[in-house]
Amino acid sequence: MFYVEIRAYAPTASFRIPEYHTYQQTLPLPPMTTLTGILGAAAGFDFQQAMTYKKENELYVGVWGYHTGQYKDLWKYQKIKDKEVVSAVLTREYIYDLKLNIYFFCYKKDVIKNIKNWFSNPRYALTAGSSDDLLKIKYISEIRQKELCPIRNFSNTIIPGNHSKNYKSDIKIEEMPLMRDVYLPQVYLLPSDFTFTGSERRTKERKPYTFVDTPIRLEKPLEGLIIDNREIALL
Repeated sequence: MFYVEIRAYAPTASFRIPEYHTYQQTLPLPPMTTLTGILGAAAGFDFQQAMTYKKENELYVGVWGYHTGQYKDLWKYQKIKDKEVVSAVLTREYIYDLKLNIYFFCYKKDVIKNIKNWFSNPRYALTAGSSDDLLKIKYISEIRQKELCPIRNFSNTIIPGNHSKNYKSDIKIEEMPLMRDVYLPQVYLLPSDFTFTGSERRTKERKPYTFVDTPIRLEKPLEGLIIDNREIALL
């Protein structure tokens, strides 16, 4: 399998959970759909074209990353209530000082070559969630090739499926900074496919994804790649 690694940085980012409205919680890392959208922006695709490109070429994505902390911001917006336009306020979560390693995997070398070229000269500005959160590309690897293998040790990443009963904590408490927050793996049921009718987009399928913070070890392994001593699952 061929792959390219993109290292990126965002001062602030917010990856809103779709169903959350007046309190917009952020995911700790960009989900598969956001990573596909970032690819689309680099290529000059709209989201439908990016999803189609991913499916037609059996393209997979992976992510590893961490941030320094998070905060909340108040947004003023307008809504219609009793046929009147009124102002309201919502709370949106942000993470800051986000460092990401994004991976694109495919059995077709030409597809990975295209992706490398797109990120070298993006068509549109790349963002980390909302349009205000710019994403800076800091490094693009050469095209590399590796074979899939069983992987089970994860941290600061996303793995497909619900693994809430398939892991053991692998934290070494004595090696952790005193001020480091510790989070158990979190499972979210997120959109994975859509139907498109004109400009309208509707969720067609949802799948569970496990967001991993501190180190864990799976009882039953997944297939993925080991890159720079990190085990990266395919989304």
